[in-house]
Amino acid sequence: MEHGAREPAAPLIVAHRGAWGAAPQNSLEAFERAIAIGCDAIEIDVRRTADDRVVVLHDARVRGRPVGRLEHEQLRARTKAGQAPALAEVLELAAGRVLVDVELKQSGYEEQVMAIVCAHLRPDQYVVTSFRDAVLPAVKRCVPEARAGLLLGPRRPTRELERRVRATGADFLAPHTSLARSGLLDWAGERGLASWVWTANEPRLLRRLSGDPRVAAVITDRPERAIAAAGRSTAVPPAADTP
Repeated sequence: MEHGAREPAAPLIVAHRGAWGAAPQNSLEAFERAIAIGCDAIEIDVRRTADDRVVVLHDARVRGRPVGRLEHEQLRARTKAGQAPALAEVLELAAGRVLVDVELKQSGYEEQVMAIVCAHLRPDQYVVTSFRDAVLPAVKRCVPEARAGLLLGPRRPTRELERRVRATGADFLAPHTSLARSGLLDWAGERGLASWVWTANEPRLLRRLSGDPRVAAVITDRPERAIAAAGRSTAVPPAADTP
């Protein structure tokens, strides 16, 4: 299914770093698995290496070395097989098959990242998210039509959220699950902001969020569970679930 024309009425199921129960997280195999089982979107983490390559990897350090001080091939040698793919490789795999949530882990490379994203995806085929307030307006300057979401951690104070939303130009919020009962979902809805909730893994929580009309997307490490909680069937047999 090609995404962008219409989103499902139920919350989107977003595979956090792919479906990595049986594959390394943030690997091409994990992303392919997420597509195969019927996820609506994949979430990817983007960083830049010492040789100016934009790669998909979560951790800021690998075996004690900062990612920004390692060249791409050095990084591959320090990670599991299939990890740290180039951003372009991931987008080539996903294009026209699944929505992509591109999380920028750093600031200062937005123009480079968005050039790669726009070379592979239409604006309706991706969103950009970040915890860093400066990233969202930088993305909008590069691609005004890009949809950008502000990530909110479990301990992030919300007193200045109104100001932050205005300053960042956020199109939606991506709150931690601990904020889902804090009134934040209602607050966002009153302002016309969708909520992409992360990271929901327990069956009971997944069922609750899947049935909550205030939730636009559920980001999960257990996409097979999320699909089951939403009353959908996976397109292929589920892989062995890992704790």
